Amino acid sequence: MRKLNQNAASSIHLNKAAWFFALSLLPFGALQAQKTKKDSLKETSIDEVVVIGYGTQKRSDVNSAVSSIKAKDLADVKQVSVDQMLQGKLAGVAVTVSSGQPGSAVSVKVRGTTSLGGINQPLYIIDGVPISGDATGYSTTGRPIAGNDLSSTGGSGSVAVSPISFLNPNDIESIDVLKDASATAIYGSRGANGVVIVTTKSGKKGAGKISYEGFTSIASNYKYLDVLNLQQYAKLQNAMAPIFGTQIRPEFAHPELLGNGTDWQRTIYQKAISQSHQVSFSGGKDDTTYYLSTGYTDQQGTIINTGLKRYTLRLNLNTKLKPWLKVGANLSGGVSNERFTVNQSYTGLISNTLLQAPDLPVYNADGTYASPPAGQNVNYFNPVAEALTKVNKLVRKNFLGNIYAEADIVKGLKYRVELSANTENSTNTEFWPAFNRGSQSNDIADLWVRDNEWYSTNIKNFLTYDKSFGQHKFTLLVGQEALDSHWKWQNAQGQGFKSNDIYNMNLAEDTNVIGSNDSASLLSYFARLIYDFNNRYSINASIRSDRSSKFDPTNNGGKNQTGYFPGISGSWRVTNESFMQWIPQNVVSNLKFRAGYGETGNQQIPNNRYAALLTQYNLASNLPNPDLKWETMKQTNFGADLTLFKRLNIVFDWFDKTSSGFLFSVPLPDYLTGGSSQYGGIDAPFSNLGRMKNRGIEISVNYETRGEGLNWTTNLVFTRNRNTVEELANGLSDINGMVNINGYQPMVATNTLIGQAVGTFWGLKSEGLYRTSADLQNAPSVYGATPVLGDVKYADTNGDGKIDDLDKTIIGNPNPDFTFGFTNTFKYKSLDLSFFFTGTVGNDILNLTKRNGTQNAMMYQNQLVEALDYWTSENPNASQPRLINSISHPNIMISDRYVEKGDYLRLQNITLGYTLPGNFASQIGLSRMRVYATAQNLFTITSYSGYDPEIGDFNQNVLLSGIDNGRYPTPRTFIFGVNLEF
Repeated sequence: MRKLNQNAASSIHLNKAAWFFALSLLPFGALQAQKTKKDSLKETSIDEVVVIGYGTQKRSDVNSAVSSIKAKDLADVKQVSVDQMLQGKLAGVAVTVSSGQPGSAVSVKVRGTTSLGGINQPLYIIDGVPISGDATGYSTTGRPIAGNDLSSTGGSGSVAVSPISFLNPNDIESIDVLKDASATAIYGSRGANGVVIVTTKSGKKGAGKISYEGFTSIASNYKYLDVLNLQQYAKLQNAMAPIFGTQIRPEFAHPELLGNGTDWQRTIYQKAISQSHQVSFSGGKDDTTYYLSTGYTDQQGTIINTGLKRYTLRLNLNTKLKPWLKVGANLSGGVSNERFTVNQSYTGLISNTLLQAPDLPVYNADGTYASPPAGQNVNYFNPVAEALTKVNKLVRKNFLGNIYAEADIVKGLKYRVELSANTENSTNTEFWPAFNRGSQSNDIADLWVRDNEWYSTNIKNFLTYDKSFGQHKFTLLVGQEALDSHWKWQNAQGQGFKSNDIYNMNLAEDTNVIGSNDSASLLSYFARLIYDFNNRYSINASIRSDRSSKFDPTNNGGKNQTGYFPGISGSWRVTNESFMQWIPQNVVSNLKFRAGYGETGNQQIPNNRYAALLTQYNLASNLPNPDLKWETMKQTNFGADLTLFKRLNIVFDWFDKTSSGFLFSVPLPDYLTGGSSQYGGIDAPFSNLGRMKNRGIEISVNYETRGEGLNWTTNLVFTRNRNTVEELANGLSDINGMVNINGYQPMVATNTLIGQAVGTFWGLKSEGLYRTSADLQNAPSVYGATPVLGDVKYADTNGDGKIDDLDKTIIGNPNPDFTFGFTNTFKYKSLDLSFFFTGTVGNDILNLTKRNGTQNAMMYQNQLVEALDYWTSENPNASQPRLINSISHPNIMISDRYVEKGDYLRLQNITLGYTLPGNFASQIGLSRMRVYATAQNLFTITSYSGYDPEIGDFNQNVLLSGIDNGRYPTPRTFIFGVNLEF
């Protein structure tokens, strides 16, 4: 057990066996729960309806791996984005929040990483409307809608925004996640990464109901890193002065006389006040039901001048026009206004805040922003000035709609037609004002205006035939679907403005405009047969063909455009067999075995990569590959469902998923391509390469007891997945993930090797420091230089007698051994209490924030407190190497010195609510009133030294997972709300 971190609620690193043992006991301890004299316990329903592709099934009839969550299970999870609400709730679904910035994208992985270069996010189906989980624009416009650069090697550090942030979580009725390929094959080319089916609320017959939910929240940064105060900073600067050949600054002659200086973290982070309101109207009469809602959310960020405002409107309408004809519509719209700050890069605001010197005030005496004294060569600007004077805002306008008609042709035969549309219009405005602060200036103001427009239309026609005779029951589905997408973007840059207050593009002295428009289409046919015999044996078989415009229509007769995706699954309900009748129903009420196999695809890459494209200068921009075709995924699943004592449901799944033919642009050397197209060269072609396997298990345990006045529900989800790269292209042994940590040449941070997981950390292995003269005997050279006392001692892993890039090796793995979520809900009369834990075990984090804060390689730059423990002849047992005068010195190269354990256990959510008794509520004109208080991210048990151990993928890039390079921390939030029904 390790000492608790000073700034964390607690910090304990547990071994894997202890984690698993403790968690495994929790739900099964429920069997010893309180028993009432009058046992009014009810069986947990396994016959609830779940949504599958183009239809529904009873849960007890489902043969595939499908996880579901209902509105009541999400009621206490107050998040702005729907995808964040899934975190820790479903086995096999890993959700990581890669930035605490309001509106930022999350990474959702269903059963691990599927692709190297394509999109790894699931397909969302919202009331029948398909939406890609791609937050980067990679597979459509190829450009982000916020910021100019979503890469880790650029300096902008832009953060992708959620593609479904327009969706109001309060409108959700249920979420069903199709996980294995036998379930997702019906979605073919878009199902490789899983399918998340979102169903919104609809009205119910009866008297009309008016509902209101509103809450106010207070969020704050729950942890601050220990950086040098002014006294400590002065001592370090005095020690570094001779290293850089400069004089000790007179004001630092007596550090003990100085105060603490500016605490920049306290100037940047704020208590964020947020609010949310929603009013809905629902009901039904005769053959018509309706649901109408409107919502408003204003979420401040915990970093100054960041936040999100969102306005939403939804109408769901269903009516039976004739005894044989139903029609309906699901329409929603949203407008959001988001404010960002540059972060998660070497020039980001987080890095600025941590590394800015404490001798600099926020403001000068005249009220202007302060800057370092003249003559100081510094890379970091006043963080407050950066946050408040730079403009980076995004306005998004979304519409999503679906209309349908369903006709009963003959008994059992239904025809349904759906027409849907989804559109987004966004404008990102970024303005860097002109200023002159002495040592730092920006002589010419810059303005970027990025407009993106995107829309898609989708039409579906399908027939469903249900038939039962004797002990046989089957459902046959055949259908057709066509998806047509169009997009265009325009980026305008202006420079030179008379004033920082007015910066319209037409006022710029110099402008440059580039743009593009494009489209893509997908034509599909599908069929499915569901057969059940005597409620004991069931088979589900499907086939889908997709023809995509992403591939060459002429090569090989156009065959590369079309993919075929079959899926089959079966189940055996053992408890319905005669030989099981001797077991009482109240002991084993359900035992079912499932098995399935399916194939899906991935075609989410930029457009027209089978051909050679032209740059704006009419030069070839990329090498073509007319043989480009589908990325494929094959998956096998075995599962079992067990219900004991009518209350304990256990679901177990084992899966084996193999992906191959990744759509990936291999980084060819510059001598072959001439560099990238922006430098006059030709980009490498996209190719189909490699093979990868994900293999793992999933366990869901749910227990529910209902007694006299007390209801208790507990749920545990556990996921273990192993990702292994089995093959890459001929001659290609590894694939690097690059980061920029010094403003110059990007450095390799991860490597993807055959036999290892995707994106393992890559660097040198350290063996301590050269502390004595004896240590230096026979020491190998380090990148051509002879090491001296106080340098880092690196392992010569290849044994060639020198340290260089050939000695780099795997130094960590960002992929956890297992993830889990644990939820408990108690209801006693009018009180309710719920708490939700989530966490990971076995993953590593590459802490580049720590590297930047302990490098001791630059003057006028602040450091973390631990940087003071540097090697000198008087301090030979120091934890840090000697002081140096170069940010390219081998001592601060990426190595295992910066790799930390990322295990954590977090109390993600705890809610206490009180519902007024019905008779009292009716006296004040209400049918229901509930007040509640919620705390999110209340405490985290971890040994990680950074802000937050939940790092995730950088902008959904699987090659850059678990890298902390100035991440916007997730805040601790307290929420106070009320639910009213009239």
